[in-house]
Amino acid sequence: MSDCERCGRSTRLQLVEIAGARMYVCPDCSRFGKVIKEKREAPAPSPSAPRIRPQRPPKPDALSNRTRELAEDYPKRIQRAREKKGWSREDLGKKINERVSIISKLEHGEMHPPDTLIKKLERVLEVELMEMVEEVHISQGAQSSGMTLGDFIVYKDR
Repeated sequence: MSDCERCGRSTRLQLVEIAGARMYVCPDCSRFGKVIKEKREAPAPSPSAPRIRPQRPPKPDALSNRTRELAEDYPKRIQRAREKKGWSREDLGKKINERVSIISKLEHGEMHPPDTLIKKLERVLEVELMEMVEEVHISQGAQSSGMTLGDFIVYKDR
């Protein structure tokens, strides 16, 4: 017994063509396509077949870390540090293995750099791009006024 490629049910399978794709599906799902061969079981994976690796958890992003965040003035900090070292955008790009267009977008604030790029820039330019952020606690003062999105809708005359 194998699992249906459409619904996942573990049962005997049939080879069926559904929307141009050949799939091994259960008898219930075979109605969605044209049966090519009757009641054939899907081939069992061979022992030498590559195993599916478990996915690694995603690397934390600078914007999701609430203790340190990218400084608001990071474009100016990057440009000042680059100019202080006497480098052109091309020079900086070569040193951190990035295109000049990326450096330009960073200096104009058109792009938020990923963590790996932030670390490269901080190391090469010897500048802090991340800053500590204080947690803001919002106290529940007065009760809600009861406003909803419907209170803000302006209806056009029909």
